[in-house]
Amino acid sequence: MNRFKSPMIVFAFVAIAISVAISIDYTDTYVADRFHKTLTSGQYEVGVPISLDRFIEYYDWDRVYVVLPVEEAPELKTRVGLPYRNSVKDNTSWSLVFVKADYVIAEVPIKRSVLEYPLGITDEFHDRWSTIITLVEAGDVLRMEFVGQ
Repeated sequence: MNRFKSPMIVFAFVAIAISVAISIDYTDTYVADRFHKTLTSGQYEVGVPISLDRFIEYYDWDRVYVVLPVEEAPELKTRVGLPYRNSVKDNTSWSLVFVKADYVIAEVPIKRSVLEYPLGITDEFHDRWSTIITLVEAGDVLRMEFVGQ
C-alpha cells in the first residue's frame, strides 16, 4: 500500500493543479481591461468607425454578442461545457460576450453610466471580421453603435 501512496498523492496534486489552471482563465479579465482602458483613455474619435477588434486590440475571437439588460442571454457554453450565465443582473449594465469556436471566452460588463448599449440591434451576433463600431454622443454619455458588417 505504501508503494502506491506517493504516486496517488502526486496524481491528485497534478489533477488539482490542472483543473485550477483551466478554471482560472485570464482572457476574460484581459479583454475587459483592454476595452475599459481604451474607453477611458480616449484612444478613439467620436463618430469615426473602427473595427471592434482594433478598438480593444484583441483578435482571438470569432463572434460577439450584445447582451442587453432586458433580454435573455444567448444559449452559449463555456470552455468547460457548462451553460453560460451572463453577469447582467439589472438595468444599470449590459455586456459584450466574445465567442471563439462556439465557446464563451470573455465577457465585458459595461455600466450604462460609462457607455450606453447600441439601439436597434437586429443581429443576434456580429462576426469579428466585419464588426465595425462607432461611439456617438448620447447626452452625458457615449453610445456604442454597430455601423457595419
